Amino acid sequence: MWKKVIFCVVLVAFVGVQFANSLTCSKCTTPSGCKNPWSETCSNSTANANKEFLESYHSNVPAVNGSLNFSCANLTYYYANYTHASEFLGCVFNETNVCSLTLSNTTGLSKKCFTCGTDYCNPAGTFSGSAYTIVGSVIALLLAKILS
Repeated sequence: MWKKVIFCVVLVAFVGVQFANSLTCSKCTTPSGCKNPWSETCSNSTANANKEFLESYHSNVPAVNGSLNFSCANLTYYYANYTHASEFLGCVFNETNVCSLTLSNTTGLSKKCFTCGTDYCNPAGTFSGSAYTIVGSVIALLLAKILS
């Protein structure tokens, strides 16, 4: 009986870890830096710091006074001949609607943009949370077979 209780506790702890953590995004602000981005855990301070970067390219970045809703953003700024001018990966407030922001003082500059809401969903390959869930489920099944 205790084996099954311990098994269930371990399973819930292992699978639930991904839900206890905040959203984590890939982070970089230059095309060369985005070849090897680092991790950024979303918080009010990281989203506010990224707001400052966005204001260098956009005129209508809204002020958000604290939020618990974040997205990972991927913006690529490029010239008419499709050469990279700049790139941004990082955490933003959902309320920013980053893909709807207007470019300012950037003659001949265009952007590609998307946002997402799961860990490392902005391109920089890593082992995702769903992969941990799958591995946890496989281990749980194996342990269930062994313990029964």
